[in-house]
Parts: sequence; C-alpha cells; structure tokens
Amino acid sequence: MNNIVPKDYNELEKLAKQYASSNLVPKTYSGKPLDCLVAIQAGMSLGLVPWQSLQNIAVINGKPTVFGDALIGLVRRHPDCKGIKETIDGEGDDRTATCTVKRLQGGEIEEITKTFSWRDAKKADLTTRGPWKSYPDRMLQMRARGFALRDGFPDALAGVITREEAEDYPEMKVVNEPEIKSEEQAK
Repeated sequence: MNNIVPKDYNELEKLAKQYASSNLVPKTYSGKPLDCLVAIQAGMSLGLVPWQSLQNIAVINGKPTVFGDALIGLVRRHPDCKGIKETIDGEGDDRTATCTVKRLQGGEIEEITKTFSWRDAKKADLTTRGPWKSYPDRMLQMRARGFALRDGFPDALAGVITREEAEDYPEMKVVNEPEIKSEEQAK
C-alpha cells in the first residue's frame, strides 16, 4: 500500500487524527488533527497524497503554502509542462537567478521566464534574514522559480505561493473581510 487516500470526510478525519499522533509529521502538525486535516485537504486539491501534503504544505500568515521543491514537482507532472531550466549568473550584487518554464499552449510552446536578483532581494530587505544570509543562491533560485511556475501554471498551482516567498512577507492583516452577523444582529 503506497499511498493512502481517503475516500470521504470520515476517512480523512480518521487519517488526520492518526497522523497528528505520529512523531513523523512536522512539529507544526503534531497533536493537531484539524490542522492535519486542512493540510491534507489543501494538498489533495493540488494533487498531493496525504503524506506529501503534510510534508510539503505549511501555513504561513494564515495561508497554505507549498515548499519550492513540491511546487516544481507539481508543475513537472502537468501534461503541458515541456521543461524547466534554472540558472544563476553573475557574482556579488550582480547575481541573478533565472527560471524558464516551457508550456504547451494552443499547440505552441510558450516560454515564461522570471528572474530575481540580489539587488531585488536587497530592495525587498531580504538579504539580512537567516536563510538569505546562509543560502543566498538557493533563495534567489526559489524566488525566481516561484514566480515563473505560478505565472506559467496557475491552473496546476491554484494560486498557492511558495513557503519561501510567504516567509519573507511581514505578517499581514486581512482588510475588508466581510462581517459575519449573528441572527440577533441581522434582525
């Protein structure tokens, strides 16, 4: 049995409870069956099986996100994906990561190319943060990748952004959220 996939809500709920009691799930899901359930459901909506969902879905600032490597995996298995190329060129402040994704679109191969430079990272005030200091090229790569894959395959990714990108944003407040009134307030 390679991949356990729940057939209905009751099976999903049971599976989430079992995963939540395991020491093998990420700490953010340990002891939290409802969080496991939501992560599994979010991942399954993208085509991930439950185990992949728990390993690759993270909630950052209240939004489900996907780790950069899962994002590229989702795109690579899309039938219209015809290739992905990533490079990093230059040195120091002139380093730039480039990601080009090829997609079959209406019988033609469309190329979507996005870049992210060290200057972009400085402008966004990212370069002094932990992973940016420790792994600058990887972080540049993840940012260029996220932009290219999301622009090229919005149908496959359903608007989900990379965890790496979400972690770089300050915590956001929701504005203009519809007010939910109780029955008494509605009268």
